[in-house]
Amino acid sequence: MTPILRRWGAAALALLAAGPALADSAPTVALSPDQQRRLGVAAKPLAAAHHVKKTDAFAKVLDPEPLVQLASDLATAEAAARASSAEAKRARALQVGGAAMAAKDAEAAIAQAESDALHVDMLRRRLDLEWGPGVARMSPAKRRRLIDGLTAGKIALVHVDTHNNEGQAGARKVEISVGPDNVPGTVLGPTRAAEPRLQSSGLLVEVDGPSAILLSVGLTQSAEIDSPDSVTGVDLPRGAIVRMDGGDWAYVRTSDSAFERRRVDQPEGDDDGLFVASGFKPGDQVVVQGAAALLAAETGRGRSRP
Repeated sequence: MTPILRRWGAAALALLAAGPALADSAPTVALSPDQQRRLGVAAKPLAAAHHVKKTDAFAKVLDPEPLVQLASDLATAEAAARASSAEAKRARALQVGGAAMAAKDAEAAIAQAESDALHVDMLRRRLDLEWGPGVARMSPAKRRRLIDGLTAGKIALVHVDTHNNEGQAGARKVEISVGPDNVPGTVLGPTRAAEPRLQSSGLLVEVDGPSAILLSVGLTQSAEIDSPDSVTGVDLPRGAIVRMDGGDWAYVRTSDSAFERRRVDQPEGDDDGLFVASGFKPGDQVVVQGAAALLAAETGRGRSRP
């Protein structure tokens, strides 16, 4: 006697002896309501589910010191540029008003303002070239918050890469492994420094919160990139799955006394069971209890397996 038959004992043997009706085409099994009760078969409708595709990635924690220094240099240059611009405006106003002011002094003030403006522009370009558009296009207030968080250990910047840039286009969220947990990160934008071994341009990711202090400079961790597009399907409870011929299957009730066995193709595990995007649809009555008993009833008459 097989383990499945031993589990259900005399009830299963009686049903097999009675010979439940089997369809000739689809792998199905027919059991009366009374037989279903004796085997403890129960089904429930599937609800629609959305699954976010994840791409495996590598994450390396960046040294924030160059960014902090560059941001400080930029803030200093912007302050100097504002002061010299105001001085140049005063010099022009005095000249127009006929006030006594040496031409060379006015020209010097104007030249200084132009020089300071060029210095600011150069530093802003460096910010873009070295740290990417995600940082360069931040507002001054948001950039100050980033710098303050980096220096306080409340924010970490991480370079995330995948093979051949897989999953990077349009990505907004990343999960980084830190110990037994995954820490969420927000994608700021593409990076400027490529990872040559993976042929990846990479993403610059901000990790904010208490876990940021655990991301020490140079630390390399595994990560997952969330796709911006979700896939619609259903979640199959793990109790609905039976194994046969090296594959996963589940039974769907097609009438009060008939069940169809369907292959579970390309399942992806999640907290609610196994997500599948095809083969099952919302509303299908899937057997969640007694699936193994149905399999025993279906195969017990010696019918060749499909």
